[in-house]
Amino acid sequence: MKKVTKAVIPAAGLGSRMFPYTKVESKLMITVLNKPVVAYLVEELAVSGIEEVIIVSDHLHNIKEFFKKNRHLNELLKRLRKEESLKILRHIEHLAKIDLINQKLPMGWMHEVLHAEKYLKKAPFVVCFSDVLYNSKVPAARQIIDKFQETGQNIYSRGRLLFKPSVFEIIEKEHFKLGQDTADLDVIERLRKINDLFEMDIDGFFCDIGDPLAYLKTQTVFGLNDKKFGNRYREFLKMLVK
Repeated sequence: MKKVTKAVIPAAGLGSRMFPYTKVESKLMITVLNKPVVAYLVEELAVSGIEEVIIVSDHLHNIKEFFKKNRHLNELLKRLRKEESLKILRHIEHLAKIDLINQKLPMGWMHEVLHAEKYLKKAPFVVCFSDVLYNSKVPAARQIIDKFQETGQNIYSRGRLLFKPSVFEIIEKEHFKLGQDTADLDVIERLRKINDLFEMDIDGFFCDIGDPLAYLKTQTVFGLNDKKFGNRYREFLKMLVK
């Protein structure tokens, strides 16, 4: 079975449920604790064996700057002997190769996958939704890659998918419409009909940052599970609900 080393993060939707923040910024740069969502996603992909991540979005500047090596800042941290801070930044810089594709119009996430086809070089690839995180012992992306290696089929789970390159034969026949996801659903249904789709649940806690309430819940899940201050945060929450 061919090794899975590429992933696509489709993030060109309007993110209107998170306005006004997403008027000028990608959902991927929404922070959970001290990191943007895109950092969690790329970290998950990297530890799952992914070497190249293609991000499709409208707001790309800050995503580019986040992963880009900042020589001036790194040198300053060296001079100030802030080794721990420098270690954090270097970790981000070396996670994976990041390719950025600008897409202005929301045409559905499957259209964004199609936009990334030239980077995938006829290889199987993971699709990682931009507003879904998992709190799990085994990374969600690793779970679907393992299932692909076991079944040889396209894999569907909530917010994480894996496609064989042959999926583009189906995607290219779709008629994409502005602001609609009918083509996304149609591709999945076509894979079901030809019996080339394995549907699975991720073993872990599903987290969503797609709307304000879901985002608050995600902050709480990650806060409570943080090794440094999770216990203190738990005590704070207990005090609030007394």
